[in-house]
Amino acid sequence: MLFVGPNDLAFSVLGYTPAKGDEEAFRVAIDKVISAARRHEKKVGILVSTGSQAKDAGKKFDFVAIGGDVKAISYWFEAQLQDARG
Repeated sequence: MLFVGPNDLAFSVLGYTPAKGDEEAFRVAIDKVISAARRHEKKVGILVSTGSQAKDAGKKFDFVAIGGDVKAISYWFEAQLQDARG
């Protein structure tokens, strides 16, 4: 199993994050990763931010996770601040 971290890939390929997703170098890198995984008979997945991105990613990847660590932490802190403020 191979899991693509899109922000890690974007930073490595583009020098910034997050990728917009339409950058040629980013798309080429994604396709190379998928191709390499398939050649070695590995399942490949990716992390996305939205349901529509998941729908698109599902056309190429074997599995898709919706979410993100930074977002999850941000939402958790926001909830805690709301509780603290009453």
